[in-house]
Amino acid sequence: MDNPSLQAVSTLVAATDLSPASDHAVEQAALLAKQWDAELVLLHVFNDGFWATIKSIYEAERWAGTEPVLVARNRLSQQVRELAVRHGVRVRGETRTGRAANEIAVFCHEQNAQLLVVGEHGEDWIGDTVIGGTALKVLKRTELPVLLARRPASADFSSVLVATDFSDNSTRAAQLSVAWFPKARQQLVHAYSVAFEGRMRLAGASGDDIERYRKDEFSRAELKMQEQIQALRANTAVGKLLVHGYPAAVVIREAERSAADLIVIGKHGGTTLDERLLGSVTQNVLYQAGRNVLLVP
Repeated sequence: MDNPSLQAVSTLVAATDLSPASDHAVEQAALLAKQWDAELVLLHVFNDGFWATIKSIYEAERWAGTEPVLVARNRLSQQVRELAVRHGVRVRGETRTGRAANEIAVFCHEQNAQLLVVGEHGEDWIGDTVIGGTALKVLKRTELPVLLARRPASADFSSVLVATDFSDNSTRAAQLSVAWFPKARQQLVHAYSVAFEGRMRLAGASGDDIERYRKDEFSRAELKMQEQIQALRANTAVGKLLVHGYPAAVVIREAERSAADLIVIGKHGGTTLDERLLGSVTQNVLYQAGRNVLLVP
């Protein structure tokens, strides 16, 4: 298949550091697993280097109790049992040792997973302080969609905002969104602008000149948007939104305005320039949106 990410989800992985913040990810993954009748695998990566640093800072030898790795495994097993009972899903737990991004990427490949779900913040302040950062690192290492779960788990994403720059990648992201969340109200949003508008003004371009160029950009974007929506072949109507402005700011603002449950965004665009641009846009949306974000390779 040309785009493995469009496969029906049969296995999804939820990465957890067993902190309260990662519980959002685990619960959201469980609800999706139930909805898709998929197997859920909880993965905990134990960073022994982290614990060595902790021991060097604090008087850990005076602490009573079991070795941290055994405690982590026991807590993971308990969480697996509770999820199976509460949600009625097929779930199992696995542990690995090492750096989070590398171990998660390798594990997801071994499991042939179609989706990775992560939480926002972890407690590994020495390494991957923000698990969102781990999500981007995993995305660089694998062709696997990554869902950053920020909010309390929802059984259904009813409103989805899909960011598009009309690249092949953003088309795939939109296709995945329509395929995975067919009952949601889907809306494509594109931010358009006039290249070098500021310098054009310095060179003497009038306000009328700039407005004419903006209208030209809008017309081109509108045509591309219509072509992309037609390419989706969605069974339900897909909304479209063209807004003048910087892409990340537009996506974040429109997600707030529409109360979107989920933002879907591609990792990069088609050309080298697009890749740099949407790469920065993706990171800005990931860190600033305050909403669930699905990153699509």
